[in-house]
Amino acid sequence: MSRMHSLLGLVMKITEVGKRGVVFTFDDLSTEEYDSPTNVYVIIGEKHVFICDTFLGPGSMKGVKVYLKKYSDKTIVIFNSHYDWDHHWGNCAFPNARIYAHHLTRDKIIDEGEKGLEEYKKFQRGEITITPPNTVFYNALSFIDEKVDIFHSPGHTEDSSSCFDLESNILFVGDNVEDPIPYIRSDLDGVTEYVETLELYNMLEFEKLIPGHGPIADKKLLQQNLEYLKHFPELAGPIDLKKFGKPYYHIHLHNLSTLAGERLKKEEYEDSIKYYQQVIDLGKKYELIKPESIKRIKEKIKEIKKEKS
Repeated sequence: MSRMHSLLGLVMKITEVGKRGVVFTFDDLSTEEYDSPTNVYVIIGEKHVFICDTFLGPGSMKGVKVYLKKYSDKTIVIFNSHYDWDHHWGNCAFPNARIYAHHLTRDKIIDEGEKGLEEYKKFQRGEITITPPNTVFYNALSFIDEKVDIFHSPGHTEDSSSCFDLESNILFVGDNVEDPIPYIRSDLDGVTEYVETLELYNMLEFEKLIPGHGPIADKKLLQQNLEYLKHFPELAGPIDLKKFGKPYYHIHLHNLSTLAGERLKKEEYEDSIKYYQQVIDLGKKYELIKPESIKRIKEKIKEIKKEKS
């Protein structure tokens, strides 16, 4: 069951899923050009309430906390899926909670949290104190009595982790699965690891998949992401491009740019030039890149050629 709520003046969509799950969906990051709903997934356990990610700050969490007042007899547990700012800023709304995450997530939040807050402060909701996880794991963590598993699942980022509700067969994946295709933030070695993670997901017997952003999904979206990654950096594979249009190409261009940059760091100049040129060619073909952006990429290619020689 899904319904729109306005709690304390905050508009969010609340969707009950499975036997004990609640998805709180926010549109704060959506624009006229891009629809980017963000999900906070909550599991109501026997003794604990598990909150998967905390979005943009205490302001975002006000409505969630009001909803959870009826479960005040249960202990709140926070899980951060990865270190990106829009997934942990609300940690400070739960000052006494145990906050779990992969050890790399904690390290990244400590190292980059303040920088992210300064860079993206226009999105903050309420007064934010960067609050890193206070309990870390390395491979996996199980709440056996609650039938909740948390496990490392590198993909979108190296530190990415997931939460599996075995009672309801619902998998929360953070930003590892996206609609229509994933954002890549690493070289091809990272993509290989990403594919391994999605293949692991595919082996799990889940009924619903909760992404960090986008609609509640199932294995169809997982397969779509997996097919894209298996064919990357080639375009599409068996994916129906006409169905997704510009959103697909925008993300694909972003991924090619990331790959070009990673190859440049490794001084693999020919590959870097090749992928930057693909960005230009596809951008022109589908009218996705402004002339000034094309000019900047061409200048970048010239610089690489000079460095190469």
